[in-house]
Amino acid sequence: MNAGNRDVTIRFFASIKEIFGQKEAAVASDQAPTVGKALRQVCTTPERERGIFLDGYTLRSDLIVLVNGRNVFFLGGLAATLHDGDVVSIFPPVKGG
Repeated sequence: MNAGNRDVTIRFFASIKEIFGQKEAAVASDQAPTVGKALRQVCTTPERERGIFLDGYTLRSDLIVLVNGRNVFFLGGLAATLHDGDVVSIFPPVKGG
């Protein structure tokens, strides 16, 4: 991370946390101006990429992705702009009965 820049935090939950092997990662805010770019930066293996993207560019429709608690769907999807200190949370599909 560059000195003077705050990070964007990416938080992983449940099975997504298992895929990434950690509960969160940080990306320099100047390197991740959008949700899509931030997610691509943390998808450093094919397994991680498959956990987030359908084809490397399309977000899996069964995931819930929030930016500061707001669904990214309502913020512009992968093109949603991120700012210093933002938190992106990724939840797997909710299952139950």
